[in-house]
Amino acid sequence: MVGRRKLAAVAAIFISFVALLPGSYAFPKAHLERLKQETKDAFYHSWSHYLHYGFPEDEVAPISCLGRGSDRANPDNIGLNDVLGDFSLTLIDSMDTLVMMGDQAGFEAAVKKVERFVQFDLPSRVQVFETTIRVIGGLLSAHIYASSPALGHQIPGYKGSMLSLAVDLADRLMPAFDTPTGIPLARVNLRHGKYRENITETCTAGAGSLVLEFATLSRLTGDDKYEAVARRAFFAIWERRTALDIVGTSIDAMSGLWLSAMSGVGASVDSFYEYALKSYILLGDEQFLEVFTLAYTAIKENMLDGWLYKNIHMVTGHVITTWIDALAAFFPGLQVLAGDLNAAAKSHLVYYKIWMSYAGTPERWNYVVGGGSLELGWYGLRPEFVESNYMLYRATKDPFYLHVGAQILSDLQSRTRVACGYASIHDVTTGELDDRMESFFLSETLKYLYLLFDVDNPINNDDSNFVFSTEAHPLRIDANLLNSTGRMTNLRGQSQYSKSIPRQDPNAIVETTTDRVLEFSNDEAFLTDKSTYFDENDMAISEEYRNYLISTATCQSVTDQDSFYSRITSWGEFYHLDGLYNFTSPISDRSFRFATADENRRFASHSSNFSSNVRPRVDGSVASRRAIIDLPPTDPNARSTPLQKASILEVFFPSDRQSSIEQRGQDLEASSFDGHRVRFRRLDLHKEEPYVNTVYQDESSSGATRYHNSFGGSSDLPYDSPSTASSTRPGMRILTIGGIKVLGNVKVRNLMSRRFYDQEVFEVLRDGRVRLRGEDIVNLMVG
Repeated sequence: MVGRRKLAAVAAIFISFVALLPGSYAFPKAHLERLKQETKDAFYHSWSHYLHYGFPEDEVAPISCLGRGSDRANPDNIGLNDVLGDFSLTLIDSMDTLVMMGDQAGFEAAVKKVERFVQFDLPSRVQVFETTIRVIGGLLSAHIYASSPALGHQIPGYKGSMLSLAVDLADRLMPAFDTPTGIPLARVNLRHGKYRENITETCTAGAGSLVLEFATLSRLTGDDKYEAVARRAFFAIWERRTALDIVGTSIDAMSGLWLSAMSGVGASVDSFYEYALKSYILLGDEQFLEVFTLAYTAIKENMLDGWLYKNIHMVTGHVITTWIDALAAFFPGLQVLAGDLNAAAKSHLVYYKIWMSYAGTPERWNYVVGGGSLELGWYGLRPEFVESNYMLYRATKDPFYLHVGAQILSDLQSRTRVACGYASIHDVTTGELDDRMESFFLSETLKYLYLLFDVDNPINNDDSNFVFSTEAHPLRIDANLLNSTGRMTNLRGQSQYSKSIPRQDPNAIVETTTDRVLEFSNDEAFLTDKSTYFDENDMAISEEYRNYLISTATCQSVTDQDSFYSRITSWGEFYHLDGLYNFTSPISDRSFRFATADENRRFASHSSNFSSNVRPRVDGSVASRRAIIDLPPTDPNARSTPLQKASILEVFFPSDRQSSIEQRGQDLEASSFDGHRVRFRRLDLHKEEPYVNTVYQDESSSGATRYHNSFGGSSDLPYDSPSTASSTRPGMRILTIGGIKVLGNVKVRNLMSRRFYDQEVFEVLRDGRVRLRGEDIVNLMVG
């Protein structure tokens, strides 16, 4: 990740319906400290049980408390063998998490264990990519911290053992790059090289996401060969892109032919884009920035559909699947690095909505079938959504992302904490667990959560050109550590390409450079007196403070219920996703594991409205997933900051059945393309309706009669030949948009309608009036 100063230079964010109100940021620093400690405790709960029951194996099985290494009996079990090489994986992958948590003694002990027990002369057939990002990356990061006095974690007497091990392992991976194309084979045997390897298919991410680790290794050793092969592989893939500047997900390493025409930003291609930008940040090489700029432009032009990025055919650009996967949740974080915070905030919100629906990010979620359904329902404790949430908080300092992080931690505690760690969820709808805790849970998921809550952590204030690798290992080119024969390129500077990265709404962004999120107001009582804002049990905010927050919040719930407060997003935006993708909440209470109030009270993430909207019941059980607010988003009685003016730039009502108009009691409801859920109500002719269009006639200079309406539109055609100069017509009016009351007229730039089933038809008349099923929408005007 770019350091704070450089990130601030590109930090920008879209401000939604409600204007900023300085001084109203709702997250107590004392509670933040409790969440930080809870995250730290979660790490040590996993770490200590790994050391006791798992080490020297690669993992600990968190339910059975047994060590787990490779599956030697079944070499084709790639689910294990691609990752587990019998080299104490969790130990290596977690060393720099100890550094992030300030545990110098633990870090030094871990380094000594690696020195004593780890070696790579093994008959393990491992995946080149996973071994590089988890093991080489972990060794390099540990070496940098153990060696560098400036970073504050130098180990006395350390003589470079982590770097020596990284060299040994990289040398054992090098045979994979011996192909005609330079694209590496996916797997290699650590002892025998390409021994009997006949699988030549590799994924784009696996083959093209090796530059950070291999370039760092070359700079530290002075041996260019590692960087050279990784660069050659990266550009060999990019040179085979289509005319759309799109790469596919799978390629043949020997022939260079694409084996899959699918492309997206998720699994099998994700970190290729990540390493394009991060390689520029770390190395200062503008070739990588050029690749990222062209690729990101193509992604936004061909994959972006409203709120999410779809999987398309790499040649035609046509959508070929209707699911998104958990790995794509990293993409908002990458958009933060690119400076496109408006886009990052929107795409993050999709995954937050998924998390709130399932208390996890299922491996694949279909946004069309069944109105939002699971294709692969497991959650393997993946870090990608946590990472993006952390990145957005560091860029914006908006407390919304602290609340999201607390919700994630709360759900992890409720659903996945077991005897010897945290277990993967086999089925997010039932809560059934798998006896697996991959190393990235300690290396990434808990690390990003900890750094989110530890706002003053040194790495959060590091303005160097360090980056987090795709495995969350901090890598940097430190001139003091370079081998005397190593090359030192110019670090990040201005580029002709950086100005061409596509960004949304450039005229509606603001830069945020100060961390004001932990301030409540200028009222010292709220800053110093804990009893003012917590009740006696510390389980909820007091009524006085709740009312204070509601009265000063920049963005609040459409009810008076406690909720999050954000400078960035509104609940109206959150509910737009409901209308667009029809999320469901199928999780049962049984999927949450804690049964008593005492168990829930153990964790800060369960203890306060500041951290979790899903609070334990009186008996201690946790309610099933629900919307953030209790009222439906378009409830006519919803109370909120009213929309006096609602400018919906593009309202588009899709033609698919899931998005067609629905009857909601006496109202009709439709979901528009941009995510707004719009409710229409028929006018009551027996009551005075203040929003009904008034039509009147005048004589133009030419003598022709023209008909005008309250929007300022006019036409040569009458409203079905009104009989009087001023008449009131029956019709409909827009009642709410995304749960926000409409108190005035809505004027839109464009309204399109494709065929609806039956008679569900919008008509736009010549004078700009809009009809729904033959009835005028009296407070909607196109123009």
